[in-house]
Order: sequence, then C-alpha cells, then structure tokens
Amino acid sequence: MALNFITPIANLAGTFLKNRAEKSAAKHKLELNVLENKARLALAEHEANSDWEMAQLQDKDKVLRWFSYTMFTAPIVITVISPEWGRRIFENLEYAPSWVVEVWIAMNGAVWGLSSLKNVVPSVVGSIRKK
Repeated sequence: MALNFITPIANLAGTFLKNRAEKSAAKHKLELNVLENKARLALAEHEANSDWEMAQLQDKDKVLRWFSYTMFTAPIVITVISPEWGRRIFENLEYAPSWVVEVWIAMNGAVWGLSSLKNVVPSVVGSIRKK
C-alpha cells in the first residue's frame, strides 16, 4: 500500500534530478564554448567583434536588470499584499522631488536600454569600418 505512494514520488524526484543535471551540464557546456570562442577570437586578430560577442553570450547585466525590475515591482507586490503599506509607499513618493524620480527613471532606462546597446554598437561600427 505504501509502495503505491512512494513510487510516483520517487519517479518525480528522479525526473527532477535528471532535469537539474541536464541543465547544469548545458550551462557548463555553454561556459566551455564561451572560453573556446574567446580563444578562437583572440587568435584571429582580423575579427574585431570579440568583446561584444562575448558580452552577448555571457549576459553580464542580468543581476543589474533583475535588481531594477525588483525596484519597480516591489511597491506593486507590497500593495497587493498589504494595501495600507502600499498606499503609504505611493504617498511617500509624492514627497520626493520630481527631479529625483526623473533621474531614477532615466537610470533604470539606461540599465535596460543602454546595456543592450553597448553590445550592439560595436558590431554596427565594425561593419561600417569594413566597408
């Protein structure tokens, strides 16, 4: 009787562990490919796109984007969980000078927009130089 309950749970746990191992192996393979590509591009001096290619592959700005996204969504989540606290948060934002809010919005725009552009611009410049 107990075996009927244990078998599906064991199968589910086995599937979970297998998927986790596959994900870990795929991440390791990606890191190895990035290192091999860096070595290949370092040896091939005529290719001028190594920096932006590596940045695209590694996604270095992920933590910064996650943090800025959390800063925007936290007041909304708090408002859903506790409307009183949420109301206080948004009321207190009215006391912040408008220039502070505008600079904060511009900084977050830079995190999301310019961080992506810094990886694209070198490829555009490189293709223009080749012409």
